Amino acid sequence: MKRSDRYNQSTRQNNKTDNNKFQHNTYFKPVNKPPKKKKGSGLILKLLVPIIIILAIFIGVMYTLSLRADVDDLKSIENKDSYVSASAMPEYTKGAFIAMEDERFYKHHGFDVKGTSRALFSTLSDKSVQGGSTITQQVVKNYFYDNEQSFTRKVKELFVAHRVEKNYDKNEILSFYMNNIYFGSNQYTVEAAANHYFGTTTNKNNTSLPQITVLQSAILASKINAPSVYDVNDMSDNFINRVKTDLEKMKQQGYISNDQYENAIQELGV
Repeated sequence: MKRSDRYNQSTRQNNKTDNNKFQHNTYFKPVNKPPKKKKGSGLILKLLVPIIIILAIFIGVMYTLSLRADVDDLKSIENKDSYVSASAMPEYTKGAFIAMEDERFYKHHGFDVKGTSRALFSTLSDKSVQGGSTITQQVVKNYFYDNEQSFTRKVKELFVAHRVEKNYDKNEILSFYMNNIYFGSNQYTVEAAANHYFGTTTNKNNTSLPQITVLQSAILASKINAPSVYDVNDMSDNFINRVKTDLEKMKQQGYISNDQYENAIQELGV
C-alpha cells in the first residue's frame, strides 16, 4: 500500500472517532435528578385539612344554634316599670358605662377586635379594668345566655350580637344594656339602682327626684363588675379605684369636663 493511501485511511478513521465523540456528547446529555419532596409539608397538609373541616362544621353548628335567639324579644325590656331610654339620660350617665365597658361602642358592629386584644393584653399584665366583651355582646349574654358559661356560648353570642347590631340602632342597644344589668340589692335597671342607692333619677324628664350626679353615674357603672361585693355605702379601696378610673376615662373621652371631673373626685374623697 502506498504511503499516501495509508495516510488517507488513517485520517478517515480519526475523523470517524471524532464524530462518534461528538455524537456521544450531543445525545447522551446527563439528566438532573428531580428534587426530593419534603416529607414534613405533606404531613402538615394532611393534618391541616381535617382541622379546617372540623372547624367549619363547628362554626356552622354554632351559627345554626344562634338562630334560636330571637333578637326581636329584646324589645320586651322596654316593658319594665323602671325602664328609661338612653336618649332620656344625661350624657355623663351613658358615658360612665361606655367609658368603663366599651369605649369603642359607637365604632364597632357588635364585635371589637381591637378592644378584645387590648383587654387580653391588660389581663395578662394584671392591669385589666375593661372587659373584652362589647356592650352589644353583654346585652346578648345577659338576655339570652345568662346562665351559660362556655366557649360555645361565646361563639353563639358573636353571631347574635351581629344580628342585634343590624336590627337596632346604638341608642336602643345601649338602652337594652342599661335596663337589664344586675346592680345588686335586686335592682336590674340603672333607674331603679339610682332610686334605690341615691334617691335620684336618670330620667332628665323626671322632675320629682334630683338628677343623678356624675359621681353617682360612675359608681353605678363601676358596681356592675361585682354587684354583690361592691358596697355603695362602704366603698372598698378597690371599688374607689375603679370609680376613679372610670371618671378619668369619662374625662378623656369627652363625656365630662375637667371641672366635672375635679368635683367628682373631690366628692369621692381621693
